[in-house]
Amino acid sequence: MKILNVKQIREADQYTIKNEPIASIDLMERASREVVNWICEKFINEHEIIILAGSGNNGGDGLAIARLLSHHGYKVSVVLVMGESGSEDFEQNLTKLKSIQEVEILGDFDLSKSADKTIFIDAIFGSGLSRPITGEIATFVDKVNSAYGIKLAVDIPSGVFADEPSSGETIFKADYTLSFQVPKLAFMIAENQEFIGEFEILDIGLSSEFISNCISKYSIFELNEEDKKLFKVESIAHKGIRGRTAIIAGGHAKMGAAILAAKGTLHSGIGLLSVQSCPHCINIIQNQIPEALILEDENEYVLGSFLNYEKQDSLVFGPAVGFANKTKMLLEEVLKNYRGQLILDADAITILAENRELLQLLPKGTILTPHHGEFKRLVGNYSNNFEALVQLKSFCKHHKVVVGLKGKHTAVCNEKGEVSFNVTGNSGMAKGGSGDLLCGIIAGISPRVKNPFKVVKLAVYLHGVAGDISLKEYGENYMTPSTMINNLSKAFRTVEK
Repeated sequence: MKILNVKQIREADQYTIKNEPIASIDLMERASREVVNWICEKFINEHEIIILAGSGNNGGDGLAIARLLSHHGYKVSVVLVMGESGSEDFEQNLTKLKSIQEVEILGDFDLSKSADKTIFIDAIFGSGLSRPITGEIATFVDKVNSAYGIKLAVDIPSGVFADEPSSGETIFKADYTLSFQVPKLAFMIAENQEFIGEFEILDIGLSSEFISNCISKYSIFELNEEDKKLFKVESIAHKGIRGRTAIIAGGHAKMGAAILAAKGTLHSGIGLLSVQSCPHCINIIQNQIPEALILEDENEYVLGSFLNYEKQDSLVFGPAVGFANKTKMLLEEVLKNYRGQLILDADAITILAENRELLQLLPKGTILTPHHGEFKRLVGNYSNNFEALVQLKSFCKHHKVVVGLKGKHTAVCNEKGEVSFNVTGNSGMAKGGSGDLLCGIIAGISPRVKNPFKVVKLAVYLHGVAGDISLKEYGENYMTPSTMINNLSKAFRTVEK
């Protein structure tokens, strides 16, 4: 699903109006009807609804929503936040609304009267806003934010900028955001999550031809039929066809990282799994993962031996390997000599950041999976996630690599600077070991999927689905990366279906 900027969305509106053809007021009616349908499915009409309407087209949406909701039996009031004079579509909808006796039109609202079943609908500014909310409107929005009730934003919460960092102190805090046709980049930005809440994209029939011709570097990953075929294995398959992976992870006293990565690989369909281990740790691997072959490191307590990786289709390097000089030298040897699919995470990324000459050795198509702290070590500090995306695209284009920048909506970027966001997963996954598991899934599917960009997108998606299943079964606090491993089978079945 493409992510378009505000200018492109407006152009899509105008193209649809001209070429469908459809009047602007009728397109607004269509959008409002989709919002009302969503509300009717989500909330019974015992809820009192307060619509906060600005004077532009977002306010016009709000007025149309008020009229349509009243037809469904909801008790609806409208607060005209900016008066009765506005855009042409706003004024047309205001005239229609005034003929509905059941809807009360107010200049203000006593927020102390709100209750848990009150629904506040923000239709004040929408995506056209590019300056902070100030003055009386800011005071009113602040009061609504602190009032009891459910908060819902139409298009985008007032105060959130669609294509750049939001700068104001006052922003509507939505529990739900209902947007139209395509998502906005702001929805993917971590610092906006407390304002966006859960977002839904409603199809209002904007021209699919126009949208398909729009150029955008940003998208949200959606599983398609071609993706599902990548996981099918021939009936005559043998372990060699499924691929070979080696895991270099988990130094002395940190074998949990190696085990989680190895299990992620094993349960993602790999044919042959090898784990490089210090001599003292071999029994741990053999007891926990009897399916794994052992690559014995000659060093007693650190991972530092360059072994024969020639037949390995993919190689994971980094989770909890430590920062010994021998480990740094091993990474350098791997970068110089290994030519399969290389996956670097955690300590390997920190070693790269501290030994920047190694960045020049990164093979084309290398996969890196940093969290934001590790990524800042690579590229320098940034103050918000819009800046992070700029750095992400620049890094991937310069080094010809694929990076999965982990977070609420993990951003996967390729060497062309194309960014795909993931929307599976939950905050219960924010625990040590989740990243190790992700590395394993990437390694496990890469021999069959082959394209690094596609591999990471699919792996992050599966990782998130396993996390969502674990959330339902165990709850946010109890779930762990180990429960996610147990639920990988259900995640794969979801994909296969």
